[in-house]
Amino acid sequence: MSESDKAKAQLVIVTGLVILSFIFKFQHPYFLIAAAVIGVGSIAIPAFGDLIVKGWYKLAEILGAINGKILLSAVFFIVLFPVALLAKLGKKNPLHLKKEEGDSVFIERNHKYSAKDLEQVW
Repeated sequence: MSESDKAKAQLVIVTGLVILSFIFKFQHPYFLIAAAVIGVGSIAIPAFGDLIVKGWYKLAEILGAINGKILLSAVFFIVLFPVALLAKLGKKNPLHLKKEEGDSVFIERNHKYSAKDLEQVW
């Protein structure tokens, strides 16, 4: 990672902490103190800034792994599961997977193919 990328990440962290202090109306000065410590520490001690950036990216990696699972689970239970339940309740056997009469799922189709059937097969 280049030095400019590290500086950008440190600036984003400090800016985020300052914005959080504005959101919480300066009730707790902890966000401003943390922003000052990270900002001054990153400028004064480059190794401290590198450590902060590595921790920031590690946190982002962990949150990315967790959020992917949470979002996919939410999509499954909010969208796919209700659709599957409605399909199950609405249609008896839309794919003809269950055997209805006899032992075979084979459906006999008496159709004579013509040249038109093979023109646009896709």
